[in-house]
Amino acid sequence: MQYDTDLEHNQETENLPEIEQGQNNELKESPCCTPVKIVQVKNDTVLTPISSNANDLLKEVNTILYLDLAPDNAKRFIKINRKYRNLFLKNEIAGCIDCEEQQLPEAIIDKINDIDTIVNTELLKKNIVNINDEDRSLRGNFYLSDRTISSIIPDTLLTQILGRNSKLDYHCRNKTTIACAAFGDDKAFQEARVEIESKKYLAISLLDNSTRVMCLPDRNNYSVIKSTEKFYSENISIFNPKINLVRKYCEIILEDEFNMNNYVKHLTEVANNNSLSLYFLISRQQIAVVLTTLFHKILELHKSGRVHCDLKPQNILCFKDGLTPFDAINVKKGEVSAGMTINFCAPEQVLTLPVSPATDIYNLGLIILSVIDGIIYGKTSNYIIPVDRWSVKNVKLLTEPMIYIDYDSANIQNKEGIPFWRSFLEKCLAFEQKNRFPNMDSFMNEYDHLLKLYPLENDIKFKPNFGNLSLVKINGEIEAAWFIQ
Repeated sequence: MQYDTDLEHNQETENLPEIEQGQNNELKESPCCTPVKIVQVKNDTVLTPISSNANDLLKEVNTILYLDLAPDNAKRFIKINRKYRNLFLKNEIAGCIDCEEQQLPEAIIDKINDIDTIVNTELLKKNIVNINDEDRSLRGNFYLSDRTISSIIPDTLLTQILGRNSKLDYHCRNKTTIACAAFGDDKAFQEARVEIESKKYLAISLLDNSTRVMCLPDRNNYSVIKSTEKFYSENISIFNPKINLVRKYCEIILEDEFNMNNYVKHLTEVANNNSLSLYFLISRQQIAVVLTTLFHKILELHKSGRVHCDLKPQNILCFKDGLTPFDAINVKKGEVSAGMTINFCAPEQVLTLPVSPATDIYNLGLIILSVIDGIIYGKTSNYIIPVDRWSVKNVKLLTEPMIYIDYDSANIQNKEGIPFWRSFLEKCLAFEQKNRFPNMDSFMNEYDHLLKLYPLENDIKFKPNFGNLSLVKINGEIEAAWFIQ
């Protein structure tokens, strides 16, 4: 989910005229929605709120839709391109075998027609799909993006704050999420693997503009669609951030408290001037405190007899009332995890051993280590693990982990607390589950105790990446907004 954070300078926006609805005689109002004005955005692109003109969506090739609020509460738009792409298969195949289209064998023509039938479905041609789910809120027509949710939505807020890399990157270089096939045709295992490998797409209702994340395991089988989770907008306010406006060459122009009115003003300055950049400053102590809201969610999951098994910043969302984990593998305690993120998982997952609450505590230890900015090191061992039922691979695991926190640059206020934080993290990251905290209660008690006695200090500075920053004219007013391409 990498996005270009270069700011777009768009002075022409100020002179863009508004376009009244009905100017195009071909456009028809949706019978289910109240009409609103269509506003021109950046050159010839038309902003059409999907809830106001669902019928137009079937005709316009390029449409910009108001998607949600970005984590900083600024508006965020998504540009969709539904242009039908003719594959010209007959012409290409005829060229390959050096003949005219009309000379192609009947068998090849039939196969090409089958492919064209798939391409011309409502889903692939217009990306419109009818969903009839037991959940009444899902019934009706949805626009389904032809890209996965991870390619549309930028990195989660916590990923942007802490970074994408794991503290284990030095030891495990394979960063892909894998599903081991060590248990053959076991039904439950295979179902779990399919769930992990499912592709998620953003679906926007043509009726009320609500958004959902849809699961489509087989891209060619467009009828196999299910709702996985509602799409949520994150919120940065829980971290009480400060704002830095910086000119090129790191000249700080101002440092300001996060205030929506001032912030939008600064966003507009940045969108108007590509020599300026905007950064957030977030206290490490505040991040550490907010993490406790995540711990309580994990505790509830463990009480239900399940283990998340894929806790990492990319799978944690930030809301006003706390952090929420998502995209869990949800393994029963005592069973083997069907998948993992190799550089962000406990050793037992790599070795296809039963998991426990200590498995999630291992991942939480890696996240806390990123907040403190310590280093994990120690003795490693090589293991041969199954990749599928036909092959194996060699991985290096840290079997005797130790934590290094530099006394001169430590992010801990009282340096006397460094040995205690180090001991806590080494227990979280122990190689064997029996040497870790056995449950979330004991883990949380020790964490809260340390946070009060030896709080963290210093800020994390990051440049927000909620899309491409630009200006948009809506109802005569110029606003800074994020655009997702």
